[in-house]
Amino acid sequence: MEKMKLLPKKEQDYMKQLFKNCTKEIRENMFYIEVKKGQNFIAAGEECRNIFIILSGRTRGIDMQIQGKVYMFKEFGPGRILGEFECLSGIPKYSITVQAVTDCTLCVIPAGLYLRWMRKDGDALFMRTQKLLLELTWQTMEDRKYILLNCSDRLILYLIEQYERRQRQEILVMEKSREELADVTGFCVKTINRNIKTLQDKGFLSVVAGKIAVSKSQYEMMQQYTEETLF
Repeated sequence: MEKMKLLPKKEQDYMKQLFKNCTKEIRENMFYIEVKKGQNFIAAGEECRNIFIILSGRTRGIDMQIQGKVYMFKEFGPGRILGEFECLSGIPKYSITVQAVTDCTLCVIPAGLYLRWMRKDGDALFMRTQKLLLELTWQTMEDRKYILLNCSDRLILYLIEQYERRQRQEILVMEKSREELADVTGFCVKTINRNIKTLQDKGFLSVVAGKIAVSKSQYEMMQQYTEETLF
């Protein structure tokens, strides 16, 4: 449990409460792994054998679409529990592939032991059920909004999210290629390039050596735009 201290304070407190009455076999059989940037540690279609808790680093969900197109649809950070939905729902195989965006430290719990723990620990089960329902409700609401947005608005929301993940940096410089941005937003590269130019002309972002850059003032402009226009 010592490595749980890698989590931010809020997530540490949550995990401390969650594991308060966990079974002895959980404490004896949980283990930790290091995952390198770019490595997949969950593969869609494989048997759901383990539950993963992200202690440090960032990961992303990947879905393979028709004609082999890769769609990266969600990022997960410290405190997120992965594989749990399939385990509690009785789904035998992982539904998505998950890849490390940065080097990550993960806590791993065998799925069978996790399920037995939840059956015995009513408080922990309630905590996780509440969290899962909140996440599903929020995701459903966001999906309904997102599907109606044009390319510029999707880019703005994505850049706001990325800027907020880098709170210690005054300027966000996007390392993702235009192809990766197309995968994230669901638009083609040609449309992405056109809308980046439009946002640049409006002052929402800058392009430096071919990379998108967002300053604090530009981030605040995008925030104001979303509050007044999108929500």
